[in-house]
Amino acid sequence: MGQAKQRGTREQRIAEALSLREIVVTDIKKELGISDDADFLGYAIHLEESDEFLMGSDSENLDFTRRAWAKTPELAATFGSFIEAYDVSKKCRGSIIVGIFDMDKEIIVAPVL
Repeated sequence: MGQAKQRGTREQRIAEALSLREIVVTDIKKELGISDDADFLGYAIHLEESDEFLMGSDSENLDFTRRAWAKTPELAATFGSFIEAYDVSKKCRGSIIVGIFDMDKEIIVAPVL
């Protein structure tokens, strides 16, 4: 346990293993030209191929997990931290993590990696 603490938090170790930089919402907004006053609703899981967003999943057991998917980002389950979204995304083949932003009249979905 002592060595793991010396290597940093779980989030830091995962980011290092994936060669990720720290994701800052203001940086995402600047990079994608999203208005500063857009509200960040959270991270979500997106299936690019079918253009669907994870709405939720039943409790997992050893045999299966049932997931519900939506066609609109407004119905997506959101996560407050990247690492929470990452943990769920690992279990959803073909998924990516996106940030969801509310710009009053429209919802913006942006990949965060």
